[in-house]
Amino acid sequence: MPWFLAILTITNAAVVWFVWHLLRARRLRSADWDTLVSALRPIPGRGLELVARDFLEPNSGHYWEKSGQTRIEPCEIFELLGQAEGLRHMRQNAEIMVRLAAYVQVWDFTESVIVAHRIRHDAMLLKRALFRLRLAGFFGARAFDVPFYTQQAASQYYLMRQRLLALYETSQFVLYPRLQTALEAA
Repeated sequence: MPWFLAILTITNAAVVWFVWHLLRARRLRSADWDTLVSALRPIPGRGLELVARDFLEPNSGHYWEKSGQTRIEPCEIFELLGQAEGLRHMRQNAEIMVRLAAYVQVWDFTESVIVAHRIRHDAMLLKRALFRLRLAGFFGARAFDVPFYTQQAASQYYLMRQRLLALYETSQFVLYPRLQTALEAA
């Protein structure tokens, strides 16, 4: 009998989680551009760039900087991204950025479809890295898992942000300054 209650509890939690995500996705789909931009949550921009570029650009430092492929210490990565709150904001902003990329299809169908697909793929990789990070924290992680997944999430978010800004710069230059300001603040 106790196993039945455990299965029932897990099933109910999964249903609640699924319904919550469906409702959130529906709310994002029906939101206008201004609402989407104002929903972006803050992430330390300079810290994000440092962590992402450390992951994406191996050996890109100057000769006077620390050599090797990792220039940021694992303990610093989490701090630079705004700790758990920054990672949570990255996940929330990823969904909004996917919607903002799809919004451009009204003006520029050709390029926006390709870029929106890339951004959706980046968002999927970001969510996968954050999920693995959560699992690593829950089940116990190897020493390199946490910094690796954190840097992977940061790099995917950074790529999404750069792709979205480039898309708006070429396709919707009137809205570009407002989006750039929102993303730099976020």
